[in-house]
Amino acid sequence: MEKRGWMAFIFICTCVLTGVTGCGKSEPEPVYPVIQAEQDYEKPKQVEVIPKEAMRNGINSFAYHMYDKLGEQENVFFSPYSLCSALSLLDVGADSETKEELEELLGIADLDAWNGEMKGYLEKEWSDDTFVITANAIWMDENKEFAPNVQADFLQPAGYYYKCEVFKADFRENPQDAIREINNWTDKNTRGMIPQIVGAVPANTVMALLNAVYFEGKWETPFKKESTFEDTFHGTDGDSRVEMMNQYREDYAYVECGGIKGIALPYLGGNVVMKVFLPAEDGEDITALFSVLDIEEREKLLNSLDDVEKKEISRLALPKFSMEKSIDGIEEILQDMGVAAAFREDAGFDKIGTGLYVSRILHKAKIEVDEEGTKAAAATAALMNDSAALMEEEFTEFIVDKPFVYVLQDAETGIILFMGRVNNL
Repeated sequence: MEKRGWMAFIFICTCVLTGVTGCGKSEPEPVYPVIQAEQDYEKPKQVEVIPKEAMRNGINSFAYHMYDKLGEQENVFFSPYSLCSALSLLDVGADSETKEELEELLGIADLDAWNGEMKGYLEKEWSDDTFVITANAIWMDENKEFAPNVQADFLQPAGYYYKCEVFKADFRENPQDAIREINNWTDKNTRGMIPQIVGAVPANTVMALLNAVYFEGKWETPFKKESTFEDTFHGTDGDSRVEMMNQYREDYAYVECGGIKGIALPYLGGNVVMKVFLPAEDGEDITALFSVLDIEEREKLLNSLDDVEKKEISRLALPKFSMEKSIDGIEEILQDMGVAAAFREDAGFDKIGTGLYVSRILHKAKIEVDEEGTKAAAATAALMNDSAALMEEEFTEFIVDKPFVYVLQDAETGIILFMGRVNNL
């Protein structure tokens, strides 16, 4: 079958970042802005209201499955929220078997209701100190003839539910300008955390869809810089010296369950929390302990920190660290998780254009943890081909000086925004 074009969907989910970027860079005007998309979209007359936990359960289940696919030797950090947002947007333009597989993976029973939950999360109100901001945009090649009803079937729902602005691009004759605009948009909407998502575009690229999520959170109880000292982190590859932040005699939610102990570190406003898990006994391995838990047991462990009474922690020690990770081979991982049709030439994205299929998916995430709080960012890119063109006084310590698993979780909805494991520092 003759290949008439590539379609690049670039979803950039980011939480976190420092610095203001984009100054002095040209910002093209959208040819189909969000407000126009929202006005044009004929909203469903009746949308089945799904429980708030449906979106949480779908994203969290995806998080645990993806975590298991990333191996046990390396450090891990990724954004299930970013990846699920990308796959959800892909689902807006999908049909047939591809649509069924995407919705099975995400646990979507009603796409309009699911998208409504996504829209609600984009519009969620946050505090000034702890917040998540999401932005979306689409670049469409001016030389490509898309589906006749692409505006009504794809662009309008993408604009209404995901607030996508639409820009023109000339990927065929002037790809460098398109790349520059995409990277400028990415840099701006991740506040410099991910300054470049695209280094080059394959021949016949016809579309780029970008999603950026920015998170910033200040600790409810900050660490004092004068209590940060160099200490030893006992990694799987041996000991290393790291900057260890310390607190003393502070109250936190704390649990011990099935050989694992966990702590919840809230950010100001209480909307987001970092949950950290360690072996309860010395000599145990958190990777092994966590890997034997099934989905329900992992959720139970995560949820156990939500309602437990706070406990005085005599000493809390947490590494001050930053980490950036990329995931390669996500196409194979997703196929192993049940999404196969999207990667075939007859994938069925006819709402967007005929003969389109996903050729590659990329993901990059970055986190910075210091005395004041946390910043994190993630970027997901899906490229598409066009086949047609703690009694007596008890001292409870939580010393994170060995491999640990952690999540950044929306405390209100329970959605896992980011998930990671640190084996070595």
